[in-house]
Amino acid sequence: MGLFVYYTTAALLLISPIYSSTAFVNPNSSTIRRHKIQNRHVLSIRGGDINIESMTSSSSALSSVISPATDALHQALVTGGPLKAIGALYAVASLTVLPLTLIKTYFSFSVGYGLSVATMSLALLSAFAPPMEGSLSSWLTSSTPMILAATAFVYGVRLAAFIFVRAQTVESKRKAMDAMDDKTPPLKRIPLALGVSILYAFMMSPVLFSFRRGSMDSGSLSQKVQVFFAGVAIFGTVLESIADQHKYEVKRRSKEGEDKFIGPTTWSYRLCRHPNYLGEILHWVGLFGAGSVTFGKSIVAWVCSCLGIWGIVRLMLGSSKGLDKKQSDKYKGQPAYEDWTTQVTSSVIPFVK
Repeated sequence: MGLFVYYTTAALLLISPIYSSTAFVNPNSSTIRRHKIQNRHVLSIRGGDINIESMTSSSSALSSVISPATDALHQALVTGGPLKAIGALYAVASLTVLPLTLIKTYFSFSVGYGLSVATMSLALLSAFAPPMEGSLSSWLTSSTPMILAATAFVYGVRLAAFIFVRAQTVESKRKAMDAMDDKTPPLKRIPLALGVSILYAFMMSPVLFSFRRGSMDSGSLSQKVQVFFAGVAIFGTVLESIADQHKYEVKRRSKEGEDKFIGPTTWSYRLCRHPNYLGEILHWVGLFGAGSVTFGKSIVAWVCSCLGIWGIVRLMLGSSKGLDKKQSDKYKGQPAYEDWTTQVTSSVIPFVK
């Protein structure tokens, strides 16, 4: 519950500049009315009375502490130098990953990974997005950078939720995750959290620089390239979501301790043996490609973004190689496994063995 409150508060603080306070209270509503009781302003909601003055004073005190920090963050992202902007993105990632890592070590590269992508996306939307007019969908698709940020947000939230639910409902995954938690003292986990946060910030840096560059000239080659790679990022998100859910449903039905190969071997798993990894790579390649047309001669943009895409692609290819070996050691000789690996020869990249 504490984590829910923490991240809900963080999200509201990040996006608060987008909305006006009137979006939350409608003075004309028949169920909400203002009146005075003993010279005190009170908000009456469904028969309950809340002292508005005390709420306002508490809110003002919190705002006086938070506002300077969020203003500095927005200023660094929008008008700061390239390194300062990356530093702001890194701060958001660190503030997301660090609390989770202190709870569980493996959260740093699982739930914390997904949530850091989501909070960085919110920070970018808060700093760069125009005032919301019309529907939410039209606002989120008002420019290619907005689409990139929205895609990354959906990607991060979905991934974090999926990993968390999977760890709670699939016994083999829960045991594997618990085994990763080496009971390292909390203070010694801080370097890990800060280290992976650098990678996450670098991975999101193409979206940052696409916002700082602004919309490309309509109809230009750069604009077409950016839109194409935005589509690649969206496709990668969808592919990973489908492949993850497919594998989850199959593994959830397997019996604990059973060594029989049960797949999955159909749908996206006919494309390659690890389509979820392929989807993740495509998502990040899409963000990188869409952002690269805005880098220009910025050395910081190129170096940070290239390090980010290199890091995640290398990680995914390495993980797939390790999983291939693990599956081979466990299932080699079983007809179902042998038939599948004979027909599906690509590990991650289709048509590449």
